[in-house]
Amino acid sequence: QGVRSFFQPFNVTMMFVKAIVFAFILTSVPSFQGYYVKGGSIELGQASTNAVVYSDILILLADYVLALLLTQ
Repeated sequence: QGVRSFFQPFNVTMMFVKAIVFAFILTSVPSFQGYYVKGGSIELGQASTNAVVYSDILILLADYVLALLLTQ
């Protein structure tokens, strides 16, 4: 009774949209960073650190933008 009384179907749609956008960010940013890395292991470590930082920042921004767009 408790779950069904507060269930909103649009929340499921918003969850799937966010999951797709976040998955795209998590796959494309590290791929881009890894594809254009030049040098040895030090540069690879820097590229992986940059990929994690950029992905985290982009996910936070995408979450904010999607929340604004989907909750209006």
